Amino acid sequence: MIKPLQSQLNLQNVARPKGKAAAKDAGPSDQFQKGDWRNDLANFGKKLEAREALGLGDVKDGSEMAEVLARILGDETPTSDLKLIADRQMAKEGMFTSFPSGVLAEVASVSGPAKLSDGIVDLRHLPMVSVDNGTLDPITGKLKSDESKDIDQCEFAERLPNGNIRVLVAIADVDSLVAKGSAVDRHAMHNSATVYTDDKIFPMIPEKFSTDFTSLNGDQDRTAMVKEYQVTPEGEMVEPKVYQAMIHNHAKMAYESVNEWLTDGTGAKPPQLANPVFAEQIRLQDEASQRLAANFYAKGSLDIESQEVKAQTNEKGNVVGMKVDQQNRAKDLVKYGMMAANMASMQVLEAANMPTLRRIVKTTEKWDRIVDLAKTYEYKLPASANARELNKFLEARKQADPEHHQDLCNKVVRLVGRGEYVVATPGEPIEGHFCLAVQDYGHTTAPNRRAPDLINQRIEKAAANGTECPYSKEELEELALHFSAQEKTISGVERNVHRSASAKMMEPMVGKTFDGIVSRADDQATWVRLEEPPVMGKWHGNKLEEGTHLRVKLDKVNVEKGWIDFSAAETQSADGFLFKA
Repeated sequence: MIKPLQSQLNLQNVARPKGKAAAKDAGPSDQFQKGDWRNDLANFGKKLEAREALGLGDVKDGSEMAEVLARILGDETPTSDLKLIADRQMAKEGMFTSFPSGVLAEVASVSGPAKLSDGIVDLRHLPMVSVDNGTLDPITGKLKSDESKDIDQCEFAERLPNGNIRVLVAIADVDSLVAKGSAVDRHAMHNSATVYTDDKIFPMIPEKFSTDFTSLNGDQDRTAMVKEYQVTPEGEMVEPKVYQAMIHNHAKMAYESVNEWLTDGTGAKPPQLANPVFAEQIRLQDEASQRLAANFYAKGSLDIESQEVKAQTNEKGNVVGMKVDQQNRAKDLVKYGMMAANMASMQVLEAANMPTLRRIVKTTEKWDRIVDLAKTYEYKLPASANARELNKFLEARKQADPEHHQDLCNKVVRLVGRGEYVVATPGEPIEGHFCLAVQDYGHTTAPNRRAPDLINQRIEKAAANGTECPYSKEELEELALHFSAQEKTISGVERNVHRSASAKMMEPMVGKTFDGIVSRADDQATWVRLEEPPVMGKWHGNKLEEGTHLRVKLDKVNVEKGWIDFSAAETQSADGFLFKA
């Protein structure tokens, strides 16, 4: 029986930092409500108890982490420190902000990566290459180096006589060092994913593993789970296989430089591509991904434009700019290869009669609202949900009005709804992934950063070795619910910290005016997106329609709460009519 958290901790004795008086004197919008942190800690207690009921932790580690979170939440001193804001957001949601002593001791006991052994295929001779995030200059936003600290995947491709392209996707073998039920595993299952905030990363797996011993780093031998498949000229994924192998990453490259090389075709932008072997690898992998993409979209996979804005911070934690991270051809090369790898894994596991964690997006229950949205643009969608027809609508609007396309995509995403994790049992029907228009999809390609991928990796090994599934159906069902809930929580944490980062950058600009557009307007609030810098803020003035162009004045910011408030200035409607708000 798990004891209530309140009996494990004497919350009254948690040290409270100085600075409380200053918080009292501040306005009501500038301070925490008294006692909020205790409610947050109680919420953590409930999550902790659920975690322990799943066998994901023990009371000792839980108490240790609860004390850490109590100290974070008990500090009510106002702050503009993004790292502390991130800690507070994590603690508020019952997310661990550091690794407990049991996890650190377990990691310290491991001396190196997994070795080649019986049953592991030796593929070190294949010229596998990786394309991942690089290191960006915080001032210019330009690529400084191809260095990425954690590499989850490498890839090899070759053209076959029948016109197919054979693809081998190697995925970091995290399970080799992180056993089910270990302290590292329990921590990973609780947080469920690496959390990426603008100025601080909270890794799911300790970095000694995720950036070294299990990472597929350049010029290193590493064990990996390989998803092998072929891509036909028509873009079909066929002949799926999954097995454990020893691989070698012969060339580590970054998206930015590879994209330049792929799109302009001049010179070897990454120095690695001066080698014709690696250049041919990128060309083949790109061709395979383009085939896959064409096939996915022909079958109705949604082409929803995604745009991620991340703050660029310097070593002092100051926000020096905002970078808009958009999809490009190099990212597509990896994206579609990973989608096919995920499908290959699910098909292999189903054939092996193994239960799996699947990733689904249910057919939206708000299709009628999407139909109504299309009507406002004089476009007719079918009465029943149809991803292919929705794609046509989005493409038509992109051609007609590229300036507002991102806002339209955001609306559609909200109406389609979130993805979730469910358990698939062979022979039993299961809903597929509406957005991807595929039935057999699950996450398997990022086990250092996502707990569902690590679970599916263990199931892959069981299938490859002919052993029983290491998880019962009941375990998987409980974990699926937990991961779905945590994903929503993590999105909220990342979003809130980003708002704080945006507010911090805008803080010196209070009183200045900016050009913007109404990106969202509903009964609750009206939101304005600035043209430059790319930040969002709340409009305080007369109600405006979405798409309205306006000139706004930055009235007020609150870094801790992530508030950016705009007030009336010269405003322009979508038809060009100027008026005063």
